[in-house]
This record gives sequence, structure tokens and C-alpha cells, in this order.
Amino acid sequence: MRRSEITLDTLYDREEQLLEELNSGEAKDWIYYEIVDVYKNMYHYLSRCSAEEKEEHGFEYVKKQLVSYLIHYGTYLKTQLRKDERMAKTAFQRALTYDAKNPIAHYRLGFLAYNEQHYKEALRYFEQALEYQKTYSNREFCLNERQLYYAHLYLANSALFIAEKTYQSVAQFPDYISDQEKPAELSFLHEWLQRNEAILTMQAFTKWTASGKEYCSKEQCEQVMMNPPKNTVVLYFSDRENVVSYHGREVCLPRDPAEMLCYFLVETNKERPATKYDMEVFFQSRRNGDIPTNTFVQKVKRLREKLGRIGVPTIIDSCSCRGETAYYYNGLVDYIIMYRSDYTFMFDDEW
Repeated sequence: MRRSEITLDTLYDREEQLLEELNSGEAKDWIYYEIVDVYKNMYHYLSRCSAEEKEEHGFEYVKKQLVSYLIHYGTYLKTQLRKDERMAKTAFQRALTYDAKNPIAHYRLGFLAYNEQHYKEALRYFEQALEYQKTYSNREFCLNERQLYYAHLYLANSALFIAEKTYQSVAQFPDYISDQEKPAELSFLHEWLQRNEAILTMQAFTKWTASGKEYCSKEQCEQVMMNPPKNTVVLYFSDRENVVSYHGREVCLPRDPAEMLCYFLVETNKERPATKYDMEVFFQSRRNGDIPTNTFVQKVKRLREKLGRIGVPTIIDSCSCRGETAYYYNGLVDYIIMYRSDYTFMFDDEW
């Protein structure tokens, strides 16, 4: 069906169906892509409407949802289980076509450009991220404190790499070109670069245990995965996938259940269980905001089933809290959670 033939009611019906599919907890490779496509069609439909019609049909809601999915789930548009940096780059760029001053989209593009050693491009993206951060109003897409710190480090290093390359070019000219002395040796560039790169490398990942958190390198995370402690659930948000490991067996999780497990492990216990209202962030937005209890129960059930497939004992118990079904981590086995230090969790406030 051509876009011009799709009605708004049809799109909203399809949105509801897709959100129900996603909230069920089942991994379906096509679902993120199709949700983005639905919101894109909604956006283009409403963009041609009058101001009154836009307000009536939730144009700002649609725009926010479209940008949110492109940023939070763009990495998974091909598959819910495996991350794709090329897909992520495309998704962040598309997000900027709808929200040109989005700080986190600029930051993520800067990170990808930096990893590809495209330092001029990285410098521009980090500069824009920091500039737009000053006035951007939607907290969901603002940089947190850790990301602001990294943005400054990446920005400084990008500039230093560019300066070093320029200096090397200048040093190649023969002495007779200038009557003045050659530029001073910029040995301090190497010192700054090495220091900043060491920080970025050794603090690239964060490791959470019941005792608290510490920073570590990617290599140290990989060592934990190769030699995990006994009776310990290891949840690793790697650059390729989200992996749960237990006694040498592994299972990959989509973003939502992986973060839900993380929430249970860190934020809950018998005295502080979580109801559907505590965990509403894991249920894709509906305009009426309702979360059926059965949807919550089924999502937790599927998470526990996935853990059971690799031999993890029941570590998420159920109870009643404030008249609602609730769940909590019972501490039956230890845990280690590892993730990039600038990762943005959906439930992240103080992390």
C-alpha cells in the first residue's frame, strides 16, 4: 500500500499491535524496523495537517516516539539481538532530520566517528552535542554527567589528533621556507593524548556487583566473560550483543529484557520489590499510559524462562506490594553487570 493510501487510524491500530508484540517480551527481528516505519508514516501524514489537527492527533507524541526509537533502538533495526554500528549511524542521522539539535544523537555520532578515526567529523559532532545540551529541553535526549565528561575528553582528543597531524605536515617543509625557527616540538601533544586515551580505555566500561561499582577496560570485561566466577550471573552489555552468562552457558537478550534484568539485580530486594508502575519505562509508550498487569507478569515470566534455559536458578521472586503483583531479586546467586560507562539505561537517573 502506498503511503498516500494509508489512513491515520490504520497507523494507530498498527502501532497498538506492534507495541503489544514488543511488550510481550518475544524477540522478533522485524519489530523495531516496523515500529519506526509506522511512526515515520504518522509523522509525514501529520506534517501536512493544520496546527489544530496536529495537536488533536498527537503530532509531538509521534515525533518524540520516532526520534526515541531511532536513538534507543536504531542499533537493533536489523535484529533485536545483535548490534550493528552502521545501522546505528544511519538511525542517529535520521533522528537528526526530525530533531536537528538532539544532543545524544550528536554525541553518539561523535563516538562512532572517533572510533573510525574520523577526528574532524567527531570534533564537530561533540561540539554540537555540548552546544545543544545547554538549551535542549527534553531530558530524555540530554547527556548525563558521565557523557558530558566523555564528550569533553573526546572533543579534546579529536582536536589533539588534528593538531598532531597538522604539525607533522608542517615539519616536512624544508628549513629555507621560513626565516624563523621551526615550530616547537609538540611533545606535550603525545602526553595529553596518551593520558586521555588511557582514561578512555581504562574507564570505558563500568562493572556493577552487590558491593558497588568500579571502572574497567573492555579487555577486563572480556576476561570476566572467559573466566566468570562460580554461582554468579554475568550480564554483559558488549559492543555486539547483550549476553547473560552462568556456569559457562550463555543466552542473548534484546535491550528491554536485558535492562529489566539489570533493574531487578541492582534496584530491588525483598524489602523493595518492583511493581508495574516502578517498571513502566520497560513498557513501550501508549498514549493512554495503561499497563495491563498480565502484560507485566508475562514479560517477567519470559525473562525468567530465558534465564532458566542456561541453568540460572529462580533469582526473581514474586510477591504482593501495595495491592499489586511485584517482583524482586532474591540474592540466591551473585551478579556482575558490565556495560559501557556512557551507556544510557532507560531507567537511568543516578547511575
